[in-house]
Amino acid sequence: MAFGSYKSIGEVALPFQIAVGVESFVQPVPLPVNEQFRARLTITLRNMDVHMSEASVCEFLIAPVLWEIWQPHSDALLLWSHVPLGAEEPLIGVPDYYFSRRSPLGLVRDQPYVLVVQAKQDDFEEGWGQCLAAMLAAQRLNDRASRIIHGCVSNGSYWEFARLDCQEFTREEQGFVLSDLPGLFAAWNYIIAQAREQALASAA
Repeated sequence: MAFGSYKSIGEVALPFQIAVGVESFVQPVPLPVNEQFRARLTITLRNMDVHMSEASVCEFLIAPVLWEIWQPHSDALLLWSHVPLGAEEPLIGVPDYYFSRRSPLGLVRDQPYVLVVQAKQDDFEEGWGQCLAAMLAAQRLNDRASRIIHGCVSNGSYWEFARLDCQEFTREEQGFVLSDLPGLFAAWNYIIAQAREQALASAA
């Protein structure tokens, strides 16, 4: 079953026996917002119908944000777009984006730590079903050496985060919005910092 076949968190949690909860775990870490990025985003939002298609949301909203928050950590992490993930059925699919450890072999996919899924048609429940499946696949690829996997589901305007720690899936109770770039960047900076720590620890 591909990630996209899952329609809800429950469809993943029940067969894989994942405990599901909600709490506040994101501890935002301030990250300056590049003013050139802010200006480009403003031009995009004022002059393009970015919500006309799913591809537009990915290309003009989600990907630019991910690229910005990834830059300070690109020495330890790689960002992948729409590439297959998973080693065995049913946890195989193509997440929209994910961050992995930077391999000593260069541009080679390595341990994934953060999965990002677009909430298509603003359906966050389905998005989280797909994201949780991708997070489980990442955890298994890492052979539980990195037991904590983070996930994000977004429709471009609204961003939600979650954490998978062994068999416990926790959704962050607070959402973050594109209209508050400092807040969104600070939340993402926390998530990416966790992945960076995992990447550096695994390389030690």
